[in-house]
Amino acid sequence: MFYNIAYCSGLNGSWKQYLSQTWRFFWLPNKARGKIIDILEKEGPDVICLAEVDSGSFRNRFHSQAKQLAKKLLFPFFYTQTKYRHWSVWQCMSLIRKQCDAILSKREGELVRHELHSGMKKLVQEYIVDDISIFTVHLAVLSKRVRKKQLRELALILADCPRPYVLCGDFNIHKGLKELEEFIHLTGLRRLIKEPTFPSISPKRYLDLFLASPTIKVIQSGVVDVDYSDHLPVWVEIAS
Repeated sequence: MFYNIAYCSGLNGSWKQYLSQTWRFFWLPNKARGKIIDILEKEGPDVICLAEVDSGSFRNRFHSQAKQLAKKLLFPFFYTQTKYRHWSVWQCMSLIRKQCDAILSKREGELVRHELHSGMKKLVQEYIVDDISIFTVHLAVLSKRVRKKQLRELALILADCPRPYVLCGDFNIHKGLKELEEFIHLTGLRRLIKEPTFPSISPKRYLDLFLASPTIKVIQSGVVDVDYSDHLPVWVEIAS
């Protein structure tokens, strides 16, 4: 499963909420985290890839959300990585340096960090388990031009992977699925998620996706209809 949890702010993507409940960006409600835990427990994934995770800033009472989720879900393994380069200026800002992506897993695997050259958010996570790679990305939100560069760099990273793999993430393709056409042509990936995922209150945009390399056998995939974040969670079941 991939889920952009929006730091467990509980905002559902409506402008009314964004404007009237701005405080949620700076003091995260425990109730929202509890709802996200409930849906993850209900869906029962073996691996959870998360975007927009607070790793212990003041707004989450200095606790790691990845650790909190893993503990409640009884996942023995979790991994958290900052989205920004370790030496970047963003690491000097107490709130931003705690903005991370994470992997929760029922089985121990190997985590490999890749970095893009373009954009503010550089992280590409590769989680290797059962001789399959699971890549997770969170691409630039504001610039189509930057996303195009990031996708070309990502294609090069994937080309070096010696294993079958799936790719998931928040691709932020606000200009539509046409943004992925060149990337899919370069990589030969299959797009598995066919439903829009953003905003969760009334989904219209295809931001959160799973894509699979040709040798991955996909059993089924789908979207979970819950508005506990401004994004909907997406999932895929593959044959071992």
